Amino acid sequence: MHSPRIYAIHDSAITIEFSQLISEETNSYIVALQEFIARADLPGFVECVPAYSSLTVYFDRSSDIQDLIITIEKKIPTLRDIENSVQTQNKIHTPVIIPVCYDLEFGSDLHIVSAHLGLSIEMIIDLHTKDTYRVYMIGFVPGFPYLGRLTPKLEMPRKKTPMLNVPTGSVAIAGRQTGIYPAEVPGGWHIIGRTPIKLFDKSASPCCLLKAGDTVQFKQISKEEFLNQA
Repeated sequence: MHSPRIYAIHDSAITIEFSQLISEETNSYIVALQEFIARADLPGFVECVPAYSSLTVYFDRSSDIQDLIITIEKKIPTLRDIENSVQTQNKIHTPVIIPVCYDLEFGSDLHIVSAHLGLSIEMIIDLHTKDTYRVYMIGFVPGFPYLGRLTPKLEMPRKKTPMLNVPTGSVAIAGRQTGIYPAEVPGGWHIIGRTPIKLFDKSASPCCLLKAGDTVQFKQISKEEFLNQA
């Protein structure tokens, strides 16, 4: 892992970029660095927002951004320190189980995915539930987890025409990613199921069920089980 590039994106935020490639190793460094900076007592610190291979750090407007870049460069731990944190992080994580109903009523694009990939719906469900996925980042809308990496056997292009209203809880795939819509919003991923679990609740603490660095495994449930849990 090479040294990060650190730069201001505006007058109250700094981005620390390790790479422009998606990898679990890089993302693990990002999550470890997020935890370090949150504890570093930086002047004017507000929050950290992790992405696939970079971390953006927000400060209040009274902060001098150039001074903060210098401070962060001095405070960032050595790569070995981050590596030790990553190893600890990987040891303690157990997957969050997300129940999903893959009934055709909820998986409105299952037939499209089946035809495009040449796989039966049963095989799609089996492939989707057999792997454990990493939460690389939360974004798009509050609580939406970008999960990867999806098996190449389920790789799908985004829809040419997005849906205007994707139902809350929809589980979808696009490219080498899978994700869960925490609210009814527009979306261009292919919907293969739905979960009764609430991913975002602004009145809760924390408000997001998942965070970057978590792992997720999907578990198939029946329509009856879905309705009982909804």
